[in-house]
Amino acid sequence: MACRSDPAGRLRRVALGLLLAATALLTACGGPAYTYVTNSDDRTYLRVPNSWQPIDTAALGAALGLDPSTTTRAQGFWLAGYDADASPSTAHILGPHSPAPAMFIGVQDVPPQLRGQVSLDVLRDFFRPVSNSGRQRAAANPMSPYSAFALMSDEVLTPGAGLRGVHSVYQYRIQGGPAQVFDQTLYVNDDASKLFMLYVRCSTQCYADRQQEITSVVSSFTVRENP
Repeated sequence: MACRSDPAGRLRRVALGLLLAATALLTACGGPAYTYVTNSDDRTYLRVPNSWQPIDTAALGAALGLDPSTTTRAQGFWLAGYDADASPSTAHILGPHSPAPAMFIGVQDVPPQLRGQVSLDVLRDFFRPVSNSGRQRAAANPMSPYSAFALMSDEVLTPGAGLRGVHSVYQYRIQGGPAQVFDQTLYVNDDASKLFMLYVRCSTQCYADRQQEITSVVSSFTVRENP
């Protein structure tokens, strides 16, 4: 008995096979591995592991000293924070100790009267004193909470496209707490009207254990100043 050709049937079987393969792959991988953090207005992007939980934006803004009675956008900020700890907290970003990676990404409008003051050392010292002059000022302050500084790396960034910046990785103890590692990247655009920032931290042991994970997040930080 002769076999009849059935192109439509073959196509259905191929499509079903592809669907089953895709479903098996998605199941095996447990769904998407990353959360994509996007600020399309400021052309700023980041990728974080989907196990990192978001930190409430209003709480983060208040912890950074912003007015909680109005939006961060109205105050010239865009912010997003994430915490790899099971109990996300702004204290893991700003306090003396973070047991797991915690981070925030932000864009800040710079007032016109301050734009001429945004140097690379200003970027280095934006969160903690990192430059030589910044650390000298901190050392002269008996109320400074910082001690045991160690610079791990410091790189001037010149990606072009209207941006310049600094990527610094360093250690501090805060208020005598356990040693912490801070990994920060800051860019400023050509007219210094905007700062683009990424700040990641955790304990030194956490950083040693999860450096590859943290580096993956930091390397995904993308700013596109020009269309």
